Amino acid sequence: MNKRMNSALMVLLACFVPHSLTGTELSKYIHIGQQEQLFLDNDLVEQTENIIRQINQVEKHPGGPIVQPDKPWEGNIVLLFGTVMLDHEDELYKMWYYSSGDVGYATSHDGVHWKKPELGIVVRDGQNTNLVIERGNFGHFYEFCGVVKDPKDPDPNRRYKAGFVSIQRDYHGEHEAPYHRGQRRGLGTAVSPDGIHWTLEKNFASYEIFDISRFFWDERVDRFVLFGRNKLTTEKTKDRWKKYGWGRAVTRIESRDFENWTKEELVLAADARDPEGTEIYSMSVFPYGDLYIGCVQMFYGLPDQGNLDIQLAVSRNGMDFSRVEPREPFIPQGDIGTWDRFNISLGNLAPVSVGDEHWFYYSGRTYRHSPYKGKDTGPFYGAIGLAKIKRGRFVSLQASYDGGSIMTKPLRFNGSQLFVNGNARFGSIEITIFNQKGEPLPGFYTMISGKDHIEIPVVFENANLDDIDEKAVKIQFKLVNAQLFGFQFR
Repeated sequence: MNKRMNSALMVLLACFVPHSLTGTELSKYIHIGQQEQLFLDNDLVEQTENIIRQINQVEKHPGGPIVQPDKPWEGNIVLLFGTVMLDHEDELYKMWYYSSGDVGYATSHDGVHWKKPELGIVVRDGQNTNLVIERGNFGHFYEFCGVVKDPKDPDPNRRYKAGFVSIQRDYHGEHEAPYHRGQRRGLGTAVSPDGIHWTLEKNFASYEIFDISRFFWDERVDRFVLFGRNKLTTEKTKDRWKKYGWGRAVTRIESRDFENWTKEELVLAADARDPEGTEIYSMSVFPYGDLYIGCVQMFYGLPDQGNLDIQLAVSRNGMDFSRVEPREPFIPQGDIGTWDRFNISLGNLAPVSVGDEHWFYYSGRTYRHSPYKGKDTGPFYGAIGLAKIKRGRFVSLQASYDGGSIMTKPLRFNGSQLFVNGNARFGSIEITIFNQKGEPLPGFYTMISGKDHIEIPVVFENANLDDIDEKAVKIQFKLVNAQLFGFQFR
């Protein structure tokens, strides 16, 4: 009797536990470890049926702009050509921003209500200001890129690092800008012990950029990575922008020491699927899980347009970026009657993480960008606003009541618990785990319903993820009136 039971048990286990995978077989699996997985691209998706991918727009702060031009030295324009960071060491939100050409500094304890301290570094008409860098009195400084706090630098005087666009006019020489004759353009750098008192380090640390740039320290490659702006030649674009626009595009340079920078490499440009007159004005990039997410400033440059909004791009290596489909705004320009009616822009990212939300600080303006020729444009005014989205919910795969399904490619994970970022409050998400043969594993089926949360624990009543050989699986999600934003093993 015991022998029969043991034989039956062995047969059952043989059906449940797949054979150990060979090295060749394992190489076909995508190793996701414990990284949060999103669906900005199709790299994890093997097959879908009746599924829609949706860009989920941010929710803008209902009170309007959070920082407005209200100082005499600011004129009518403050913009986030700069950075907002939550400095955990100082327990303070800090903002460096464009103040009618200069760099202003503001602080906040909640990220919504901001103060502009009178620092006395720059004095205007006998009055102390909150300016920390003054255009015209700081080398060839022209336009701010942003700030990074670098706690790893052994020199405390270089704890904060800033980049900016340098422009030297009436220049004719070896480094004359190819698209701006009579000028020398490039990346300038500055350092500071506190983010307030700045020292010019180099006027021209690199000649590989000529305009708007954004940068960050990338832990994955142990370098500063900067995404700047350049132009595509007419030879590369076949005269696509000869009639309208300049062919603006985004290139990448990097540096280990913030002093010596690499040659540029093109990472993103408009393509033939974009309407005529469309250009990539700039891109702010931040690492997220095993992705790089790009917030792409799209410029629509026909004479009856002159407006900008923010779309999404994604990369797995920080070099090869693709636009997230469908190509729709992530941060749209404002509706009629709003302060951010036109011309949306971002500063240095990443977004600030607050609770279960991402906070994006952005700029909006009431007027259109040149070469607009029409009458539908407003006064010369710009301010800084706040937009929020739940963590990881940039894009959703979703289905209505007729249902849809998603099958992942073969994956290898670490951890013993699966979490889903999903909305099944008025629907359901069914989850089934398959082995490498495409067979459902006994016990690895469950349904989520009545829940909407960024971390829904997936409970398998009679099965344990630790029992899966090599932790190599495929996952099927079946959606009914539900949204799936991502998933994660821990």
